[in-house]
Amino acid sequence: MPKIIAGRHKGRLLKVLGGNLALRPTLGRIRQIIFDLLGPFYFQTAPRVLNGFAGTGALGLEALSRGARHVTFIEKDPASAQLLQQTIALWQEEAHTTVITGDFFAHIKIPGGADLILLDPPYQKNMQRRIFVALSCASWVTPHTLVVLETTRNNRSSLPPGWHVLKHRTHGPAQILVLQKVVLDNVL
Repeated sequence: MPKIIAGRHKGRLLKVLGGNLALRPTLGRIRQIIFDLLGPFYFQTAPRVLNGFAGTGALGLEALSRGARHVTFIEKDPASAQLLQQTIALWQEEAHTTVITGDFFAHIKIPGGADLILLDPPYQKNMQRRIFVALSCASWVTPHTLVVLETTRNNRSSLPPGWHVLKHRTHGPAQILVLQKVVLDNVL
C-alpha cells in the first residue's frame, strides 16, 4: 500500500480502491523524484497546487504533507474521489483541500490559479498534447506556474508551442517532465 514519504504526514498510508485496474497510484520512488526535482525549499512558499487526474491523490497529498497551502484535486472516478475525500477527512485536511469529481478537461476551464500543477494522467495516446492545449487556455496557469507531468518513458509526443521543459528524468517505465509556459514580453 502506498504511503506519504515526507513532511507532516510522513508514513501515513494512502487508501487505494481494490480491483480498479485503471487506477495507477504514483509510486513512492516516482514521487520522490518529482519532489527532488522541485527542490527542498519549494514548499516553504506554501504554494497552491492542482492535482489533475488525482486518483488516490498521492501527488497532491504528498505536496500537502510537504507544506502546500491548498490542494485542489480533480478526479473523474466517483469512487476514487470519495475515497480521497475520506483520506482527507481522516487526516483532518478539509480546510486545505478541495476535491472536484469530474473530467479534468471540463474543470480546468473553471477560473482558478495554481503555483504547481501535478499531473499523472492515464497513459493514452495523444493525452499529453490534449492536456497542454487545455492548460494553454486555462486561468490555472500563471507565468510562474510549474507543471509536473508523469508519462510513459517511450512517449515522444511533442509539446504544443509555448511550453518549455525545465527538467526531465526517467525511472523505469516512467518519465517525469517539469514544464513552464513560455511568457513572451510584448515590446512596442
